[in-house]
Amino acid sequence: MNNGDKPMRNPLRRMLAALLLGVLPLCTLAQVYPDRPIKLILPFPAGSATDGIARVIAEDLRKGLGQPVVIENQAGADGNIAAQNVKRAAPDGYTLFMSTNSAHGVNKSLYANLPYDPERDFEPVAGLIRIPLMLLVRKNFPADDVAAFVRQAKQTPLSFGTGNTSSQVAAALLRSAAGIDITVVPYRGTPQALADLVGGQIDAAVVDPYSSMGFITNGQLKALAVTDSVRHPLQPQVPTMAQAGYKEVELASWAALFAPAKTSPAVIERLQQEVARSLAKPEVKDAVQRMAMTTMVMTPEQLRTFVHSEIERWSRLAKLANVPKK
Repeated sequence: MNNGDKPMRNPLRRMLAALLLGVLPLCTLAQVYPDRPIKLILPFPAGSATDGIARVIAEDLRKGLGQPVVIENQAGADGNIAAQNVKRAAPDGYTLFMSTNSAHGVNKSLYANLPYDPERDFEPVAGLIRIPLMLLVRKNFPADDVAAFVRQAKQTPLSFGTGNTSSQVAAALLRSAAGIDITVVPYRGTPQALADLVGGQIDAAVVDPYSSMGFITNGQLKALAVTDSVRHPLQPQVPTMAQAGYKEVELASWAALFAPAKTSPAVIERLQQEVARSLAKPEVKDAVQRMAMTTMVMTPEQLRTFVHSEIERWSRLAKLANVPKK
């Protein structure tokens, strides 16, 4: 009987061994990852609001992961350059992408031939931050509120600086909603647009509060409205665009963490857990608040659903604003 059992037991043993071999690498990987520095690619320049908070989060992740998280700024092409490089990276957890609503939202509506698919080419890891925006004008611009801004724009065409796709869509929405003429001046990033706005080379821009707050408080720029659904706590006297009569111009930016497609679920889980721990820490929360942002805690599945809905939402906004494809 023992001899007769062998043919049955051996295949069973082989099957169990195969199953164990399939599971053990994931367990082992989760235990040893990471064993070297991690590269975090940012699609925006140094000095921007998202760059600032990325460095805070990266430093805290270093403590939790036990390895340096090295930031690499790859600005340009509305995030497409950075997205392509992450897409091509090995799916081993050592190249990550702090993407935004540009690369993972609006770009699919703005580019006729987008060189990546924001849903298929990346694995969602975790939500990070939400960033409101503000309509700003140069200090000597002859308007102190949105109504006067629109009247002035109807008399004289305005130059409007844009440092990312969110500000491009905001400019187009404002142009459509108010029926004004705007000459869009594209910049490589928010810091460059702000520099020219402060210098008086352009009339207006839509910029995040963190990057612009110093210029507002010292009188170098004027804030006319917030594009979020609520007023900003650091500038509570500034109305929302809806309160100013233009509810169509309501949008906010966000940032989240992604990895290349086919990255191990064990690695994704480890990263998500560390990000969640980081965003829950009082010192990180304080830093986010100081930078005029809010945390956006999401699991990988929640982020996957959110990205899909954002792509659809930005598509509707782009159509509403008649934004031409690039």
